[in-house]
Amino acid sequence: MQQPEGTNTPAHDGTEDGTRDDARMIRALWADMARGWAAGDAALFAASFAEDCDFTTVRGDKPLGRSGIAAGHDALFQGPYAGTVLDARVVAVRFLRPDLATVEAESTVHAPDGQPLITTHALAVVERTAEGHWSISAFHNMIPAPRPARQDPAPDRKESAVDEPTAARPRLRHLAIVARDPEKLAEFYSSVFAMELFHRDPDGSCFLSDGGFSLALIKHRLDGETPVGFNHFGFHIEDTTATTEALLAAGTPKPAERFTDRPFAEYRAMDPEGNWFDLSEHGFGGPRQPSDSTGS
Repeated sequence: MQQPEGTNTPAHDGTEDGTRDDARMIRALWADMARGWAAGDAALFAASFAEDCDFTTVRGDKPLGRSGIAAGHDALFQGPYAGTVLDARVVAVRFLRPDLATVEAESTVHAPDGQPLITTHALAVVERTAEGHWSISAFHNMIPAPRPARQDPAPDRKESAVDEPTAARPRLRHLAIVARDPEKLAEFYSSVFAMELFHRDPDGSCFLSDGGFSLALIKHRLDGETPVGFNHFGFHIEDTTATTEALLAAGTPKPAERFTDRPFAEYRAMDPEGNWFDLSEHGFGGPRQPSDSTGS
């Protein structure tokens, strides 16, 4: 695709002005991406990438080159990110050679009303061709892990040089609903609550995340006995053995290992009234909570 006029003209090699020109053209790649995003033009968005770019999304997916990047973002522009705007910011450019550089960039997707939806951080490798054009040859996108909030000691607590370590508290991180139409329900939660679809089963079951909590929309089987509606919830735990011992001590059955190809919970347990819940040490999948508030 032809580059917009004035964004990728040959640089002056071997001079300080040439380096500044190169940096300007590299930053223009991200400006072009933002224009393509705002226009919902996946081809324009992908034009900043090399034809064989090694691209990794925040979910770990690897679309095949520029065409795969365009196809993936076209689905985003037609779906959960329709009408959104990308604020792309180049944080740093480091030249490894006159024709090779690394780039750190941050991007925030804004809803049509201007509210930030998600912020990502990317590390990219850019190369200059013999014709003097720059393009992104490798791009790894991620959602930064949240920084733990600083907690001041309680007024009546005396600080000591060494505090006793405490085990992490199990966190409620998962909810499953049996749905007649998981795709329609996933579209609802994506459009209204900006949840991100990160996995889809062959039967149409959909798995979404808000960055910290996962929502499973399980396809209802007409020949099955499982009713539509709430099905189970799940805890992210630190130690399966310790949790199992606590459950047995409470008089509930021993958690059963889940034999499934879904990379989420490892065990299924039951409370005293027969409510099912999952236990997982590695978490329930999906992106991590952003540090501030693309789907790239």
